Amino acid sequence: MGLIQRVLDEAGLATISLTLVREITEMVKPSRALYVEHPFGHTFGDLDDRQLQRRILLDCLKAAEEVTEPGAILELPYKWTKDDLREKQLLKLAH
Repeated sequence: MGLIQRVLDEAGLATISLTLVREITEMVKPSRALYVEHPFGHTFGDLDDRQLQRRILLDCLKAAEEVTEPGAILELPYKWTKDDLREKQLLKLAH
């Protein structure tokens, strides 16, 4: 995604990546990214949490417009607290 994102940015389109694994994003080096500590498949939060989904979307739009530092990865304050799915996924224990 980082390469495509940089090409789009160079063409004048503001882009932002939303990532769940900061270490991989640091290797890919997108032009701008937001990191959120959620499980895979739940990037915007729980299925029925429309309020959180809206906040994350608004954070993405704001960051695409305001973040100018190349390679910036900003951490969003939202943490997955529903269960231990994220930890299981990262340890490859989730099915």
